[in-house]
Amino acid sequence: MHSAFTEEALELGSCTVMGAIPRASNDTRLVVVDHADTHLKAVYKPVSGERPLADFPTHTLSLREVASYRLSAHLDLNVVPPTVLRGDLGAGLGSLQAYVEDSGDDDAVALTGVDAIPADHTPMFALRTEDGIDLVLSHDTREGLRAIAFFDLLANNADRKAGHIITGSYLPGAGPSSIGTFGIDNGLTFHAEEKVRTVLWGFSHLSFRVEELDALDEVARMPADLRAALDECLDEAEIESLRARADELGEAGTFPDPPQDRTVIPWPPI
Repeated sequence: MHSAFTEEALELGSCTVMGAIPRASNDTRLVVVDHADTHLKAVYKPVSGERPLADFPTHTLSLREVASYRLSAHLDLNVVPPTVLRGDLGAGLGSLQAYVEDSGDDDAVALTGVDAIPADHTPMFALRTEDGIDLVLSHDTREGLRAIAFFDLLANNADRKAGHIITGSYLPGAGPSSIGTFGIDNGLTFHAEEKVRTVLWGFSHLSFRVEELDALDEVARMPADLRAALDECLDEAEIESLRARADELGEAGTFPDPPQDRTVIPWPPI
């Protein structure tokens, strides 16, 4: 219900662009959306403001943001905030994603000293600061992060930093029931070549659950409604790669180990 209303608001609402969001790598703007007597914040990423990348086609990152939401919604994973395409917000075609307000009470991913790793966390890797301090990046293994890790395998997410994981709500005043754990900044996804880079490797070796296997089977079959939803955002090779990835993951039956022949952690990881 919350996602349906929010998606409608993003698609049809009156938008006021408030200004640029600082420290973003591409043109990223805060928007206030007014719809059905509700005001909500959103993030607008115009295609025209994307910096060229060596390994992703130009002017496609915002489309991949939308494809990520559509895949998450189709599979009922609910890990990507509602995201739509808008072409009337001043800078041209771009993605408009509901802004997740951090609840501020959950450290799903933590960077701590070696002796301060939370009891419910799985350590991922260690690093040493310029001052010689040893730190460990760890994450919990609760349902919210598992769903994001599962989604990232399917979407081939090449940039799942800790800072791209937020526990909170995107609908003002909706109450505790609207709080969830969401993955944002999903532009580096759906490449036809394997590129998963994530801080969520702690689920490796775990067997997929029945509902996860069902989701993999759904994507491997690539029904017409899912293909139609993705066709607007991805090319044929990327959709076929997604389908094949789902098939391979289903055959393996478990969360994979990190590959040993390439970089598997985004940088910076936070």
